[in-house]
Amino acid sequence: MTFSTLWKKTAKLFHTVEKNGKTFPHCGKIGPKRSTQWKNFFQIFHTMEKLWAQRSTPWKTAAPQQGAALVVALWTVLLLSLLVGTMAYEMHVEAGITSFARKRLKAQAAARGGVEYAKFLLAQSFSPSAFEETDDEKEAFRILAKNLSRGIGVSGVEVAAGEAFAVVDIQPEAGRRNVNKLGDDDWEELLDQAGVPEEKWPDLIDCFMDWTDPGDEHRLNGAEEDDPYYKEKGYAPKNAPLDTVDELLLIKGFTPEIVYGGPPPDPKSPPLRGIAHLLTTFGDGKVNVNTASREVLLTLTAGNGKMMDDWVVADLLKYRLGDDGIPNTKDDGFESVQEAISKSGMDPALADKLSVSDRQFVRVVSIGEAHGVQSGVWAICEVGDNQVTPIYWREELMQ
Repeated sequence: MTFSTLWKKTAKLFHTVEKNGKTFPHCGKIGPKRSTQWKNFFQIFHTMEKLWAQRSTPWKTAAPQQGAALVVALWTVLLLSLLVGTMAYEMHVEAGITSFARKRLKAQAAARGGVEYAKFLLAQSFSPSAFEETDDEKEAFRILAKNLSRGIGVSGVEVAAGEAFAVVDIQPEAGRRNVNKLGDDDWEELLDQAGVPEEKWPDLIDCFMDWTDPGDEHRLNGAEEDDPYYKEKGYAPKNAPLDTVDELLLIKGFTPEIVYGGPPPDPKSPPLRGIAHLLTTFGDGKVNVNTASREVLLTLTAGNGKMMDDWVVADLLKYRLGDDGIPNTKDDGFESVQEAISKSGMDPALADKLSVSDRQFVRVVSIGEAHGVQSGVWAICEVGDNQVTPIYWREELMQ
């Protein structure tokens, strides 16, 4: 652009000189050689002017077209980049979903395999050949089967399943309190362990008793079919024992927080610990001291209403692990209720509420894991001679 402007100014100057008619004749008379040279130079100048005009015109026309093409090209590259980036992101998300689904499937298979392993172990606990000490590699299996035959639970057994694995717990249901066999004193200790405020105990106990006992007679703080709560819900009390612990949620006053744990009604109070993990609907009501947890043992009360002391429970938990103090070993468990009473110093009046070998119903918990993804199976099995029958089954993806 600078050269073109200078050229135009120079051309204008030469044209002005050319139009001055007096100068050229004068120069021609005074200096013929100079006039000839000037005319030759001017012819050269005109030639250059024509060439420049021919060259500059296409350049001026092409410049805007090339600029527009560059903008279109940049937009095309930008759109293609966005399209490729979107496709790459979608592929990444789909690959992640596929990977998670594959891991979940492996975890589910491992969890189910853990239950099958538990069923096999329970079946083998009835076979005397399982206890023959002929194969050192099967010693751990033999110890677990023998403990199960004595009604002692096993926990933390790891079962490999290809790239995944399962951790299996096998515990007799007698290690929990049978909710259908609880008396008023038992309920009070149970609700106390769960952290339920004491002022709620009479209502909860009476409503439970009205739900399970036959007839429509009210307890003092209970609720029968004519209660507004059941009329609003649209159902009547069952007037029969519970089939599952979850059925407690149907009874007036039993909230999910009371049953499973959660925040208390008063924000200043500690959280509720729940009662579901302490209860079952299977068994004769006796508690297996070889498998019961500390919380369950603390709910036991003698006929005179006396509860079990903390130090007695601590001794029970200590001595049932045997001399080595390690679970899942051959010296675990008490051989009899009398042995448990003598070693722990518990009240002999509790003997009628205890057992050491009840394993008719067994809870199997199998948690499968594959590359950080977990899936669980909770099953309750009825155990007979060489036969294990699942009567309750629940599966759940844990993460």
